[in-house]
Amino acid sequence: MDVEEQVPADLDTLRELIVKRYDSLSGRLQQVADFVMAQPMLVAVETMATIAEQANVPLSTLSRFSNAMGYSGFSSMQALFRDQYLNRPRDYIERVRKAREAEEVSQDSPMAIFQDFGQANIEAMEQLQMSVSPHKLERAVSLLDEAETIYIQGMRRAYPVAFYLWYALMKSDNNVVLLDDHGGMLAPMTRRMNEKDVLVTVTFSPYAPETSSLIDTAFEKNVPIVAITDNQMTSQGSKMEVCFEVQEGEIMGFRSLSSSLYLAQTLAVSLMCREVK
Repeated sequence: MDVEEQVPADLDTLRELIVKRYDSLSGRLQQVADFVMAQPMLVAVETMATIAEQANVPLSTLSRFSNAMGYSGFSSMQALFRDQYLNRPRDYIERVRKAREAEEVSQDSPMAIFQDFGQANIEAMEQLQMSVSPHKLERAVSLLDEAETIYIQGMRRAYPVAFYLWYALMKSDNNVVLLDDHGGMLAPMTRRMNEKDVLVTVTFSPYAPETSSLIDTAFEKNVPIVAITDNQMTSQGSKMEVCFEVQEGEIMGFRSLSSSLYLAQTLAVSLMCREVK
């Protein structure tokens, strides 16, 4: 495969490449990687000089980073950020604000909270639609389809997403195992897990140590890992075969699960549709 074929054509693929190559980058380039992953909107709208200043690196470092990712220059890489963030769907914030003013809705009334959660979930799902690339979805479904056993795990807040995915896939012809630590059975349940299987893990900050340990175990056994998480740049990000980064809506400190469930439902139904063909 030549260099041109390796250049990411969309932002989701670029983010994945950054995670895979992160440990091999120099300290300066890691600084740029941290910045572009954390501030994609700023990368999309600001000049190269402003981005360099905000990231606290020389202009030349931005160029070296884009070259390390396979691009001829920073502007070529920046175009991916602009394509995604400058073509966003319509914004619901103004509509909800006007609706509140017209109805004089109190900030903490049930209707206001209902509107706030709806708005936050709509925006989060729109963002997910823009950020997930078709090839990543295809890779994830292919891994599930080819696996002898699909292991699914999620702890605490992530558990409902894992449970739903297990529930949905129980209707398919696949061998599906929901991993939990009831009765201290997590280790025995994963003893036979091997490279012919796949692990689907759902994990959000603060990351459950049980999940981190399971990811390490799967990686050591060469088990492909499909992850749904809120930060692709975790220390274990490079161990994941496919990583979906999901930013959920949050109101009053309560984070939603709508986008993660939306993604889980997509994976389950896509796999079942493939089995019918």
